[in-house]
Amino acid sequence: MPEEFAVYLTFTARELRLILGWREGGAFFPDEDRVLRKLRRALDDSTVLSLSRLQIQIVHGWAEEALSGPYGGGEVTNPDEAGVLHKLRDALGYND
Repeated sequence: MPEEFAVYLTFTARELRLILGWREGGAFFPDEDRVLRKLRRALDDSTVLSLSRLQIQIVHGWAEEALSGPYGGGEVTNPDEAGVLHKLRDALGYND
């Protein structure tokens, strides 16, 4: 089985709280729970967030769900949300 590499993402405390707000109701799956724990730890410890590609895809899915759909042709007007979405898309290689 190939080794999964971690991606280090730099989010501000405000951005981390925004992402956590997208899942205020809690996790639906164990993978989501692991992501939530990592997000909370990064916020509490003021550390850089380390996620696998799958975990970044999970957070990207939360963004699409919370921000009303995929942004193929749409536009995000909130600068904080736009910043988070841009960082996630960069990490996934979607902004190339």
